Amino acid sequence: MVLGDYQNTEEDQIYKILLSIICLYGNKGLPLECVDDDFKTFCGFSIPYEKFGSTSLRSWILTLPNIYLVRDFHNREVVIQQSKKSTHIKEMILKQKKCGGKVQYVRNDYRTNNFYQRKPTVRNHKNLPEGSFVHASINNPAVNDYEKFSIFRKLENMLPLFYKHQALGDDFFLDIADNKLGCYVPDADDIKQCGLCVSGQTIAQLLERVKNAEILAPRLIVMIGFQDLIMGNNVNNMIYDLKQLVTELKHKNARVTLVTIPPSPKLPNSKKLHERLRIYNQAIMDYSCSCDLQCNVIDMNRIFHQQQATFRRDFDRLLKVTKNDQYKVFSDYGRKIFLTTLKTCLKEQLEAGH
Repeated sequence: MVLGDYQNTEEDQIYKILLSIICLYGNKGLPLECVDDDFKTFCGFSIPYEKFGSTSLRSWILTLPNIYLVRDFHNREVVIQQSKKSTHIKEMILKQKKCGGKVQYVRNDYRTNNFYQRKPTVRNHKNLPEGSFVHASINNPAVNDYEKFSIFRKLENMLPLFYKHQALGDDFFLDIADNKLGCYVPDADDIKQCGLCVSGQTIAQLLERVKNAEILAPRLIVMIGFQDLIMGNNVNNMIYDLKQLVTELKHKNARVTLVTIPPSPKLPNSKKLHERLRIYNQAIMDYSCSCDLQCNVIDMNRIFHQQQATFRRDFDRLLKVTKNDQYKVFSDYGRKIFLTTLKTCLKEQLEAGH
């Protein structure tokens, strides 16, 4: 159906309203899956695309002038608009938006050209605590600066940072980055990731990511091997993979600080596993006096054991809480010990010039 042949019809009025709604989203576009919900919010009823000879909302939108269906950065289908007339409508709608009003469609009233009706905004902030503010979503225009965003992505890949040290590892650093540092750790169906800290990452997987990394910080803090222990990997293979990792980092001209693995509710309580943990942690300690691959070492395992009496109750509680949560590896008290230790040790290293 060609819309131009049906000016001043019901389809034409609905098209104009839809165009105005799309204008509010600017260059980001309105996700296709949200089109009908947004229209219904404004008008009180769904788009009757079947009345216009279409079998689906998507097929009807494809027939509309100045409205395009494209895919965004997340590979979602979004609806955008582009024309001189629609730009004018966009400016008009944004001015209405600044006045605090929301446009509302008057259902089945096409007798006049006034298709929009002001809806008063309720502003009752009397109960808000002193110093608080009301959050408002602002539809800022998109910044199309590829070079700027390219540099930003490289810097973002070096997160998380602990006292001028880029963290490389698995769930422990990821937990701290998510819950304490305020880093953006997106929820994912498979794994969580922040820079080179990846949930469930093995030593060998981290080695491959380091080899492919475009940029690394001059100071690195590495804590890895937790997933290898859970998977039952041979401790000799773990030690070999760790040596390969440290060698690769040294080739990239980085100062490396290794961290031993502390106890966690996620580790099965077996003598065999704890013996493998002891051997692996001792291999990490040996790097502090290695002639070829000298590294700074933080013995986090020993520090946690020294706090065992205070930590025990919190540890047992978390064991129940994290039983079915793959991302939680230690408790709030455990995080406190972890961060305090990192602050003390890394600060000392920086002051010593390391």
